[in-house]
Amino acid sequence: MRLDLLAWLMIAGLAMAMAPPPPPSPLITADELRTLEASIERSLVAAARWEGRRGDREIPWDEAEGHLAIVIDDVGRELHLFEQLLGLRYRLSFAVLPGAVYAPGVQLRLRADRRRHREILLHLPMEPLDPAAMEPEVAAGEEFLRRGEPPAGLVAALDRALARVPAAVGVNNHMGSALSADRSAMDALMPRLRAEGLFVLDSLTVSGSELASAAEAAGVPALRRSVFLDHDPAPEAIEAQLRRAAELSRRQPTVAIGHPSAALVDVLRRELPRLDRAGIAIVPLSEIIGRSGAATPRE
Repeated sequence: MRLDLLAWLMIAGLAMAMAPPPPPSPLITADELRTLEASIERSLVAAARWEGRRGDREIPWDEAEGHLAIVIDDVGRELHLFEQLLGLRYRLSFAVLPGAVYAPGVQLRLRADRRRHREILLHLPMEPLDPAAMEPEVAAGEEFLRRGEPPAGLVAALDRALARVPAAVGVNNHMGSALSADRSAMDALMPRLRAEGLFVLDSLTVSGSELASAAEAAGVPALRRSVFLDHDPAPEAIEAQLRRAAELSRRQPTVAIGHPSAALVDVLRRELPRLDRAGIAIVPLSEIIGRSGAATPRE
């Protein structure tokens, strides 16, 4: 039987060797090629039309007169103003409150359009100097990191917040005028932030904040807020602060923070095109970190 098998194998091999080569694959015809080229051209024109009408306004880093990151805090509590801010053709960053009712939905919305990248931060609630701000009717269900909590407790609270904002690429503090000034508490958070590959934005809700300093000491990329756009919520005050931030950005990459409001939406809608024409690039926080490492001018 072994000889029979060997014979059949030899016959099969000989037949394969003597078989004619397969016919060549048919080449694309000239008409088909013209149709394909026309289809590609139409797609390119459509993409350019979309980019011109709806795409982000971007200025290459090396061509910009200034670099300004604008962070929208307190995201997830409402949707109407959020959608208007998201609809602006500029690369704003959005800091999402972990306990906010719409936190899951806004993260899905921010990640839905891959053509318009928007960075997401965890807006981490930290104890303020005024304890009334942590009362349930004011805090709206947020879990605050508090003074006196052991390091393991602080890290556990951070982990719970991160689990609710899994799309975050960085962390900034919500309130925190008390806790952010506690260096040991800030130090306790840094190993976890470093392990997760996150950066830190110190909102500087108090002049003695240690958040950015602790991050820098631990090797965590850190930025500092330079301007609050809407400490005074009047439209003319917001506009003045935005222009101040733009002027700062001509000297050094600058971070400004605002909060969802009709006044902020109106000012940004009106003024961001003017800044664009003046060469001020609206950039994500990670781009500032990647290019320059820090943004430190303060208000």
